[in-house]
Parts: sequence; structure tokens; C-alpha cells
Amino acid sequence: MGTSSARRAPTTRLWRLAKAAATRYLSPETAGTVEARQLAARYVAALGEGGGPGLAGALASFRLTRRLAQTLGAFLGQAVSQGWPKALEEWGVPTPPEAPPETLALSLSAAFQSPDGGLEEAAAHTALTGVFLEELSHPHPHPDSAALVRRFLAQALSLRLALDLGESLEAAAPDIAQLQQGLAKIVGEIEAPAAAPLPPAPPPTPEDWQGLAGWTWVTGLLENLLLRIMDPNFT
Repeated sequence: MGTSSARRAPTTRLWRLAKAAATRYLSPETAGTVEARQLAARYVAALGEGGGPGLAGALASFRLTRRLAQTLGAFLGQAVSQGWPKALEEWGVPTPPEAPPETLALSLSAAFQSPDGGLEEAAAHTALTGVFLEELSHPHPHPDSAALVRRFLAQALSLRLALDLGESLEAAAPDIAQLQQGLAKIVGEIEAPAAAPLPPAPPPTPEDWQGLAGWTWVTGLLENLLLRIMDPNFT
């Protein structure tokens, strides 16, 4: 099937365990021995390997993603208070008459882009485009900024897993349909914790979203998401 969409993840101990779990997850010979949630937990553990105590390493892997989450929250705050057309105008996104949601989503995601972000940026901007497309496809979008930021973080994490473990997943899957089904289950396990209650008091203004308050809130949000993936009984 090819592995052009994947990258070669590190070969340290926890990464080897994560890649082995990805193989067992989709291989017909070991079907059922590894569930999607277990694979997601293995991946989060691998992200944090060698990065300090607790989830420090995993959080560090999403530094640019967290900055984008702050920017997303700031923009959505403007969209709520000023309306989408005005917010788009202020972010320099052209809004020609009858522009399809796909065009607006791509243009808006590009307006958030930062140079030289590598794999993390690619995954984050793909997730960002998906969030914008989903919201702009509504006839009258009125976003819940905090909930959409959490959805963005979950989607970015899902994409990173697919890229990091893609080679193992593709090699193990008997066909493309099984690969797609397996990835969909993983996405579901990652996004399920994103349905939990949000942390209190998200940043109240676009300026707060872009400052220390926004960074702290987004970091706490991602940390809770990672903890719930690692331990479904986490509250």
C-alpha cells in the first residue's frame, strides 16, 4: 500500500512498543490483542519518552500546536463578538461573494501559518482546516470557542499518531479499508475524552487567549486530554 504518508518515528524503547502495538492492532494474525485505546495510550507514552516527569515530554511535542490553539481561540472570540465576515476581514482573509466553505477554511488556516514548523505544523494546520471547514459549513456559525479549541487539539493529536505510526499501521493492515476503519477507531478513542467537561474559565477576550492566560488554559486542556487517553478513569 505504500508508506508515503508516514514518517519514521524514533526507535527508542517506548516508540518500539508503540510501533509493535500498531502492528498487532491491525495485523489479521493478532486481531483483538490490542485495542484502539491501548494503542493511543502507547503513543502518548512514546511521545513523552525522555522528556521529563509526567507528561512534560508529550506536551513539549505540541508546543506549536498549543500556540495555534491560542490563536484559534482568539479568532473564534472575534467571530462570536463581531461576526464571521468582520473577523475574516481583520485576519486578512478575502471573502468573495458565495465563497465556498472549503475556500474560506483553507485561506483562514493559511493566515495562521508559521514558517518551518515541520511535521507538527503540517498536522496542526490540517486539523485547523478541518475545524474551520466543519464550522463554516453551518448556515449560521456561532462557535463555542473553548469546545472548538479542544476539538482542534484532539484532531491534531489524531493526525500526529497517524503520521508517526503510519508505517507500522499500513504494513500490518490487509487492505486500505481495514486501515481506514482502524484509524477511525483510533480517532474515536482520542476524541472521546474531548467530550468530557471543559476546564473552568476559558480566556474571556482575544487578548487573553493570546497571552499567558491562554497558554496556561490550552496547556491544561491538552494535559487533561492526554491523561484521559492514558487512563480512561481519570477525572
